[in-house]
Amino acid sequence: MRTLGFTQRFFLLVTPLIATSSLVTSPSQAATLALSQGEFYLKNFSLDPEVTATVNNANTSTIANDGEVSATNNANIDFILEPPKVINKSLSQAFGENKNYLGLANADGKVLGNFFVDAGESFSVDFTAFLDLETSRDEPAENAKASADISFLLFDTTDIAEQNLLDDFFTQLLSDTTPNIKKTPLDFLSLTANVNSFNDKDFITSQKSENFTLSNQDTQFNFGGNAEFATALFEGSLKRSFATPTNLTFIQVRRSQVKVSVPEPSTSPALLFLSALVAVATKAKLKKTTSA
Repeated sequence: MRTLGFTQRFFLLVTPLIATSSLVTSPSQAATLALSQGEFYLKNFSLDPEVTATVNNANTSTIANDGEVSATNNANIDFILEPPKVINKSLSQAFGENKNYLGLANADGKVLGNFFVDAGESFSVDFTAFLDLETSRDEPAENAKASADISFLLFDTTDIAEQNLLDDFFTQLLSDTTPNIKKTPLDFLSLTANVNSFNDKDFITSQKSENFTLSNQDTQFNFGGNAEFATALFEGSLKRSFATPTNLTFIQVRRSQVKVSVPEPSTSPALLFLSALVAVATKAKLKKTTSA
């Protein structure tokens, strides 16, 4: 194994496990809670990766005038090489009491893997995707929101590899502009959910390409009222065969976000300053494996 030179222009701190929190306290009464948990696992790869990369990012922000508010993140991400295995999970929570407060927490993680498939071979991997969103409030004026999404995209990067442009493509995939990637994926999987106590914009949806096979699928939700939730568990595998030598790259993304507030916050300069100031923890790591 040797390290592949790679310039990260958009992240600050290298760490596989990050925890961020923010807390403001005052006398307390009515309470709101928002929780967003996302987990994605890959195992039983049919091939060893040529290149792996992970990026982990989390932010919290709180402000309170007449109440108590806290926001926390716990996020863990890793691409283990022997045997190849991916762990990408996060838990974002926010809690507030009384009035005139705002609490925000969000976390996102990305995992990249690059593989070479010989002619006549297959690429396959088993996966588990899990989402859990919960919100609760005591009073109608309180606002609790939770959202999360998990996605997996598999690209044929044979043409990019032949042009020695893989590093640039990796940088693009790991940046914040992943949704703007113009290259069409060979296969995809997505799981998205939103729970909002302040309106009826609650949903949980999923999409997948035909090469994803589900062995277990369980979705549950309760929308409406002062306590809402949405959970989903997808388990299965991806398998795709190739007639010619092929370079493959996947990007797996996990995002979680929560917000509690009373009343609905304005975009005041003080609030914007606090949002930009709170702790940020990130990770960027790229490794390349070679045979002896």
